[in-house]
Amino acid sequence: MLRHSLRVRLLLPVLALVVVVVILVAVVLAMMEASRVKEEAAASIKGQTTALQSLFAVTRSVMLDRVQNSMRLLRQESDALGSPSAGPQITVSGHQVNDLLFGNKPQGNNFQLVDGVTATMDGTATLFSSSGDDFVRVSTNVKKDDGSRAIGTMLDPHGPVIAEIRKGLPFYGVVDILGNPYVTGYEPIYDGSHPKPIGIWYVGYKTDLQSLDSVISDSHVLTSGFIALFDSKGKLRFYSKTGTTTTVDQIEKVAQTQPSDWSVDKQDVPGWGFTLVSAYPKSDINSVILHQSLWIGIVGLLICLLLLGLQSVLIWNRVLQPVQHLTSVADAISMGKWDHTIDEVNLKDEIGTLARAIARLSNSVRLAMDRLSKR
Repeated sequence: MLRHSLRVRLLLPVLALVVVVVILVAVVLAMMEASRVKEEAAASIKGQTTALQSLFAVTRSVMLDRVQNSMRLLRQESDALGSPSAGPQITVSGHQVNDLLFGNKPQGNNFQLVDGVTATMDGTATLFSSSGDDFVRVSTNVKKDDGSRAIGTMLDPHGPVIAEIRKGLPFYGVVDILGNPYVTGYEPIYDGSHPKPIGIWYVGYKTDLQSLDSVISDSHVLTSGFIALFDSKGKLRFYSKTGTTTTVDQIEKVAQTQPSDWSVDKQDVPGWGFTLVSAYPKSDINSVILHQSLWIGIVGLLICLLLLGLQSVLIWNRVLQPVQHLTSVADAISMGKWDHTIDEVNLKDEIGTLARAIARLSNSVRLAMDRLSKR
């Protein structure tokens, strides 16, 4: 019975149209929301990584100034002792290596020069002596993890420093020393009679990255994303702890494998050898889109119900109620009742046309009945 109702038949096309429009609007808004979320995520990553890159650049610049000042002092103090030369073999922490002399003063196992420089300039200082193709620390105040001096240890034979030294060039930059990043300066030592360096002057400052740790720890990318810093050896140094992805294993796995369901961006940190990794799972975007789409759907449904309600009221007031009245008038006429008022005759639409036709019909029938009754 309901499906034959005039109201239902009038409302169904409106309902279908509204539903189609709501669905189309929801799809368009969802696509726009997806684009907006991606742009905001990209902008957030860019802003945070740019700030970190700037912080690295400023830190490196300031510390390199200190390194160059310390190197000048170390060389001045060395020159004051006399010309450099290779000495006899000595034992340094269990290793046989040529001693390094300034004037006639041996430097192997002697820490007066390096400690004097760092007492003035802070940081660390080292004298390397050549041993074949390698260079061994014969005097240093660089400390190992156990707190002892790192004498007898070799300069990394595969690092960026030794490649420059073997060319006879100095090196200034960030290197990993015994597992820690240092802003350093290395300059070759010659004795005037050999084309190859007989040793190396070194000064450096262990980088204080606590401010970087604080900045990176507080960084965030959407709900589950992260920003992480890896050193030159691929070791995870710092990572954000504000999202849901905070385990070292998961962060390292995402950074190394770059899975297809993650958006991963890698940036080199100039002058440091570090890599800045920003990543977030694509499900974060989908989650935001789904959340927004649900809200759009709910709002669309409410609008749909509101429009249907308004349309139903309009149909009742403008169509169904007048039709019902005209129907009752027609029924009354069919039963010989003429005492009725048809207000709808004043309407200017189709209902008014119908009302005027019924009024004429009523008048014609009444006149016919009056003539019949007079015979």
